[in-house]
Amino acid sequence: MPANDYTLTRRRMKNIRMTVRAGTGEVRVSAPLRTPRRVIDAWVESKAEWIELQRSKALAAPAPLAPGPEADALRRELRPVLAELVAAWVPRMGVPEPTWRVRIMRSRWGSCNKDARSLNFSLELARKDRHLVEYVVVHELAHLIESNHGPGFYAVMDAHLPDWKARRAELNGR
Repeated sequence: MPANDYTLTRRRMKNIRMTVRAGTGEVRVSAPLRTPRRVIDAWVESKAEWIELQRSKALAAPAPLAPGPEADALRRELRPVLAELVAAWVPRMGVPEPTWRVRIMRSRWGSCNKDARSLNFSLELARKDRHLVEYVVVHELAHLIESNHGPGFYAVMDAHLPDWKARRAELNGR
C-alpha cells in the first residue's frame, strides 16, 4: 500500500490508530500532534498486510448507514423488536425501566447512561439476527446494574445470558 494512501487526522493522543471503513475500504489514521509524517507513513506501511485483509472485509460489508429512506425503514423494523426485548428483559434482570432510542452509531452497538437510565442502540442492529440484538439489549441493561466491564458486569451477563460470549463473537464477526 502506498504510504500516502490514507486520510490522516492529528489529535491529542498517545498512539497512532487506524481504521478501515466498511463499504468503502477507506483507511483512516489518527496520530499524535507532533508525530512526524515519515514516522506515520512507515507505521502505515508496516501494516500493509493487515490493511489489505481489513479492506477485503470492509468492501464485502454493507456501507455504513446514513440518514435517509433506508435508515428510516430499518428504524421502523428495529423499534418494535427492541421494545419487545427491553420489555421482556427489564423484569427478568430486575432493573428499572430505562428510556431508549435508536441512533446511527459508527463504532458501538449500544451505549448506556446509568445515571439517566438511558440506553442507545445502533441502527446497524436492524441488519443483525434477533438473538444478536437480544445480546446487545441484555448487555446494555446489565450496565444499569454494573456500570463498567469489570468482574461484576461479567457475572451479571453470565447469570442472565450464559451464551453471551458466543453471541458477542458472532456479532463482532470473530
